[in-house]
Parts: sequence; C-alpha cells; structure tokens
Amino acid sequence: MNCREFRRKHDAYIDDTLSGVDIEGMNRHLRLCQQCAALDTRIRRSLLVARNLPTIQPSAAFSERLQMRLAQERAFMATRERDTDAMLGMMAKRHRGPLTTGTFVALATGIAVAAGISMSVVLTGDDDRVIRLAPVVATLPEPEPSPIATPAMVASMPAGMPIWPAVFVAQRAPLRLASDVAGR
Repeated sequence: MNCREFRRKHDAYIDDTLSGVDIEGMNRHLRLCQQCAALDTRIRRSLLVARNLPTIQPSAAFSERLQMRLAQERAFMATRERDTDAMLGMMAKRHRGPLTTGTFVALATGIAVAAGISMSVVLTGDDDRVIRLAPVVATLPEPEPSPIATPAMVASMPAGMPIWPAVFVAQRAPLRLASDVAGR
C-alpha cells in the first residue's frame, strides 16, 4: 500500500468499515510510514477534541433575536437595491446621445489591437509537438494469506460440504463488534 491509497481509505479505516485485508494493509503501512502515522495521530486527536467539546445550548430568546436580525438584513438589502436602481436610472438620464467621433476611434483601435494580439497568439501556436511516454504497467502485490484460511481449515467435512465460505465470513466480520460488546 502506498501513501495515496492510505489517505484515500483513511476515513473508512477510522470508521472501521474496511475489510480485514484492507485493515491489515493499513496497519502495516502505519508501522512503515512515519508521515502517514503522524497524519493518523493528528486526525484521531482532533476527533477526540471534537467529541469532547461541550454541547452548546442557545438562550431562550435566541430564535426571536435571530429572526429580528434577519428581517433587518432583508430590509437593508432591499434599501440598497432600490438605491442602486435609482443611481443607475440617473446615470442613464445623463447619457446624451450617440458616440462621439473620438470615442468611436478609440473603441475601433482597441478592437483592432485585441484582434491582432489574438491572431498572433493563434498563429504562433502551430507547433504541434506530441509527447509520448512509455507505457507503465503496474500490478498489485498478492495479499498475504490469512492464518485462518490454511489448507487444513479449507478441507472438506466428511459430509462433503466445504467449510471455506465460513472462513471468508469470519475474516470479513467487523472487528468493532467485539469492542462494542466489551464496552471499549
């Protein structure tokens, strides 16, 4: 397991919702990687702090004060919007007519300069270089066999029924059930 996979699965690891194989891989990575172990410690400590914070109880008049403040803010926003509309109306009245010759020339020059710059950028980008990288082949390592799933355990019973499905069920059972019963 690498650090990226560890960080991706870390939430499920803390919530204890991973399979037994994944939990063992996460534990092994924690023992080998100091950075991921420090990350795990920081997150677990922050969760402890958050869980131990006292519950905040709002005062009895909190809801009334909140509603009054929201009404004040709505009124303020409506007043501000009306003032903005009035200002825009006054600015529209000040406009005296069509563009002057000087304004037209400046606007046309700006458009011509922008078109020239964009054309120069488009034409200089004709260099089509394709970067080709060698293919990468990655494989996952074989998971370590479970000590429960030994050939002796997977042997058939005298009735001819294999018992190995029960081994898989036992291997995937969440570990937190035992800790919940013990009261930890």
